[in-house]
Formats: sequence, C-alpha cells, structure tokens
Amino acid sequence: MRVLILIDDPGLPSAQVSALQFVELMHAAGMEVDVAAFRAPEVIRKQERVTRAAARLRMTRLGPPIAARMQRSHDEEIFARAAAADVVYVIKVPRIEMFRRLAKLDKPKLLFHVSDAFWLPFLQRHGWADADEMLRLSDGVTTTNELTAAHIRPANPNVFIVPDCPQVEDFDRLRASAARKNGGEVTIGWIGTPLTATALFKIWEPLERLAAERANWSLRLVGTGSPELINVPRFERVRWSALPWYDQEAMIREVLAMDVGVFPLFEGDDALSRGSLKTLIYMSGGAASVSEAYGDNLELVQDGVNGLLARSGEEWLEKLRLLIDDPALRVSLAGRGLQTVRERYSRAAIFAALRTAIENMYR
Repeated sequence: MRVLILIDDPGLPSAQVSALQFVELMHAAGMEVDVAAFRAPEVIRKQERVTRAAARLRMTRLGPPIAARMQRSHDEEIFARAAAADVVYVIKVPRIEMFRRLAKLDKPKLLFHVSDAFWLPFLQRHGWADADEMLRLSDGVTTTNELTAAHIRPANPNVFIVPDCPQVEDFDRLRASAARKNGGEVTIGWIGTPLTATALFKIWEPLERLAAERANWSLRLVGTGSPELINVPRFERVRWSALPWYDQEAMIREVLAMDVGVFPLFEGDDALSRGSLKTLIYMSGGAASVSEAYGDNLELVQDGVNGLLARSGEEWLEKLRLLIDDPALRVSLAGRGLQTVRERYSRAAIFAALRTAIENMYR
C-alpha cells in the first residue's frame, strides 16, 4: 500500500505528532510512504531568493509572479504524487480546492485528520469555513477524542479515534544528555503555541500569589511567539523567561529541564477538543504535571497518583505550592506519569489505531 502524507508545513507540531513520527512504523508494516508539504521549506527558500534577486535588479514586480508560478508548479507535483498513492493522509490542511481535486482522482482514498474545534466561529473565520464539505469529500476521518468525533459524524460517519502521541521514545533518546533538573530552584514550565498561550491568564493570579509566598522557583514559557508577548500575562512578581519558537528537539530538551509542567484551560469546546497532549508531554519529560480538571485530563490523570488536577485558582495555588515544597512528591508523580505514558501512549500503541484507520480505507 502506498501512502502519501500531506501536510501544510513540516515545522508545525501537528505534522510531527499526528503523522511524521509514524513513518518508520509505516515502513515496518509494509507501507510505501511519501511525504509532501504545501509550504515546503526548499520551495520557500527558492521563492525568497527569486524575490531578493528581483529587488536587487530593481525589477521588484517580477518577484511575486515568479514565486507564485513556483508554488503552482510545486502544488501540481504534489497532486501527481497523490494520484499514484493508494491512500492520501491529509493532516489538518484546510484547503477546500485541494480536497475537491483529490476527490476527483480515481485511485487514492482520502483520509483526513482534524483535531481542532472546527465548528467554532473563530476557526470558521480562519480556514475552516468549508470543514463540512472537506469532511464529506473524505473517505475517512481521524481525530483525537470522542468530542471532536461527535461533531464529525454528521458529515462523515467513518471516523477513527487516534489519540495524540507524546513521542516518549524521542524523550528517551535525549533523556541522558538533557540538562539535569535543578536541585535548588524549581522550574515550573508551560509549552504550547502563541494561540494557546492565552490560557496562562487562567493561572495568572495563582502564580503571582505563589511568587509572593515562595522565592525558590521560576516560570519557563515555551512557544509564546513574537518577543512582544502580547498574549502572555504581564507578570509582576513572577520571575519568568520565554522561548518564542521551538523545533522538535528544542521542545524535548525544554520539557526534560522542567520540574513541573502546567496545563491550564478555560472551559469550552476549544479546550475539550485539545485533549490532554500537554499533560502527556510533561509526563514523557519526567515532569510532575498540574492540569486543569477538565476534559480528557480527567481520564488521564489520577489526582495525587500520576499527576495533579486543579479546579479553581485556590486549587492551582495549593497544588503548585505542594510541589515546590515536596521534592519527593514531584519525583513520585513524575515517575508514575512516565509509567502511564509508556504503558498506554507509546508510539507503537498509537500507531496501531492509525494503522486500523489506514487499512480500513480498502476494506
């Protein structure tokens, strides 16, 4: 079976989490795998060179049309590769014209992965306005939890739940060489994207109160976006630092250096659709996790066993204070969290669900 994995940008975390990390296992399962990206780095570099060269020659107007032709040529190459595949696995690429073209191809079955709350007005205005048509044009759909699956089924009942995979094997590869956790100062960390950083406002006040009570900790934010940091609380007492952007290895090394990982959420469909990947990543990195007592976290976390859950500002303060004061508890929760990931969320275990979805396209 020939599988084309179709992504928008290889630098996006969703591409790695949902598909690219499984390529080796796909090969082992007898699949021929090809990967294509619409925003391919090599094409972007060529477009930038053409634009700069046109500017140097004072022929600025020529740059954009040439760059556009290069993109069209790249897109046509992708569709030719799709026509030769048995299954095209599309990872969160909200391009309706692409779906219409893929649906007209004779050979490949179209498997679409979507894990966002695409039905919400904000996302409808930012790429997902045609989500129902994209779902109907697909032969099957994968998603990460039952809430999102329930919203998909009216448009496409052929839905497969493939949980997010935290890539614990990649953490294991770097674990021995990672920076040791600080024996004195406690690092409380958060990892995400500029769009999800606004959830930090949920624990702004508890963190400020914690900083007033305890001096032996600092906050590390990973993935906040541009240096202006307008989406991050204006901390007053909290000592903090931020890494605006990260790649796969940087993300892993950052989490391995955290003592505690936090996953605050505001309640709503957007939060429910996100699942519990952040908690799983902290567990994979050997950090004790404190997560919002909401959504999939309620199924993943046994409060006080493999992590902690918080339901209010007071509980967030209480749980974080407890972890700062009790190193043994941090170690215990982190160890059981890592065990949870190894037992239930290994790459092989999650790939089994994905393999079922791919092979179902031809049953």
